[in-house]
Amino acid sequence: MTLDELLLEWSYRSEKGYPSLDSPSDISLLSEILKKLDLPSEEVINSLQEQVSIATDDEIEDDEPKDIDGDGIPDATPSTGGSISYDSVIRKHLGLSENQPIPKSKNNYAFPGSGGSTFNIQVEPDDMKYWKDFWELTPPKEGETEGGTKGVGNGEISLYWLYQHSNSSVDVKDTRGSDNPDLMFDGVGVEVKAYPKHNGKHGLGRFGQDREQLKMLGVIFGINALSKQFKGSEEGKNVNPLTWDGGNLKDAMEEVIKFQAIDLEQLSELYDIFKQIKTNLDFLNERLGEYGTAEEGARKMSLEFIKPKINRKPGPGGFLANVLINGSCRFWQIDYTKIVDNEDSLNHIKAVQGSMQVDFERLFS
Repeated sequence: MTLDELLLEWSYRSEKGYPSLDSPSDISLLSEILKKLDLPSEEVINSLQEQVSIATDDEIEDDEPKDIDGDGIPDATPSTGGSISYDSVIRKHLGLSENQPIPKSKNNYAFPGSGGSTFNIQVEPDDMKYWKDFWELTPPKEGETEGGTKGVGNGEISLYWLYQHSNSSVDVKDTRGSDNPDLMFDGVGVEVKAYPKHNGKHGLGRFGQDREQLKMLGVIFGINALSKQFKGSEEGKNVNPLTWDGGNLKDAMEEVIKFQAIDLEQLSELYDIFKQIKTNLDFLNERLGEYGTAEEGARKMSLEFIKPKINRKPGPGGFLANVLINGSCRFWQIDYTKIVDNEDSLNHIKAVQGSMQVDFERLFS
């Protein structure tokens, strides 16, 4: 057995997939392998431990960049800024000590910053090794040292590494949390997704906590349902505040406009139900502002619908980044005017059983 074969077997049989001289179980495995080869196990292990001890002392004194990926080029000087948590995950995955620098991206990647527009990047071939290697990495939950958290999706640490550990001049920090974007690029929020493709409608999460938006939709589709009852129509009976598309919303706004043409003040003196309808319409109009047509009103409602979610993550002016394992990345800049001004926007937003569905490419490209 060659030295490479010995190291390969030791790595394969170790718990973490790579051996450590700090692990008693890994030392025991190495001893077992050496004994099978009739080699002096104690002597070899003691020698290795002495060499590691010397190397560790040297690392503390030596801040020079090291060639970790073996291409003959020093990888990086230790990065400033960034995320201690994400850096620790990467170092642990690569078997690096805290004093060893993380391998550096060999390319620069653009980021337009606050006020920038939607853009693409493609991970260069010589960065794909680490992009794919870090794809499924997840940091531990806050306050813990082991285990991953579902709060970090595929590709998030890959994207962090690509910008933070490069010459892209972008300071990237993780800000994950229930109401925070996944990452901050120079203070600009970036919410990371790993949808299977950039095109098509994608889930943006549930909107049950957005009470005012639910109330507004309740007013619109409530009046729509009341109008259908007056007409004796069964059409659209499955449409409601939790399940609708842009066409349904526009049709419902047509009924809202018809009700607003009625003298509800006079009717409310005769029937209490019209007093409540007037109160609800006043609330709706106060939130939506002026709109001349059903389509304009529906677009404004669409903006109100997704705005709370996007205000939280990634935040106004931030980016929603969709990353693919093949290195294709699409950064959609969140521009609210595109929802109201885009004549086609109602085709790209809908609700399905309380979950938002949005075609970001058609809406924000």
